Amino acid sequence: MKITVTDALMAEDTEEIRNHLKANNRKFVGEILNKDIGVFALDDSGNKIAGLTGSTVGNWLSIDLLWVSEALRGEGVGSKLMKTAEQQAVASGCRFARVDTFSFQARPFYEKLGYQLQMTLQNYPLEHERYFLTKILTD
Repeated sequence: MKITVTDALMAEDTEEIRNHLKANNRKFVGEILNKDIGVFALDDSGNKIAGLTGSTVGNWLSIDLLWVSEALRGEGVGSKLMKTAEQQAVASGCRFARVDTFSFQARPFYEKLGYQLQMTLQNYPLEHERYFLTKILTD
C-alpha cells in the first residue's frame, strides 16, 4: 500500500471516492434518490440576483448555498427562496431540512424561519463559529 497526498484534487478523484462510498452506503440505506435543487431570483435581463442551491436526500433537504445581492437584502427575497425550496422538498417527500452558517453570516435569519441550532463548531475556520441548524418541515 502506498499513501499519497495532493493539493491538486481532480474532479475524477472526488467522483471515484464518492461512487465507492455510495456503493457502501447502499448496503445500509438502499438506493436513495438524491436530487439537486436550485431556486433563483432573476432580474429583468435574466441575471441571477439571488439564489439557493442544495439537494434532497431521503427525508432531508440540505441547503448548501444561499446568496442575496446587497441591493435586495432585507426585502424578504432570502425568505422567499427558502420557503420555495422547503415547499419543493416537501412535495418530493422530505420531512426535515438542514443548513449551516458562520457566525458572521445568517444564523438569526435561519432561526427566524424556524431553524433550530443543533451544533456549534468553535474556531472555524479561524476565530469564528460554524452553526448547524435543522427544521422539521412536516410532522
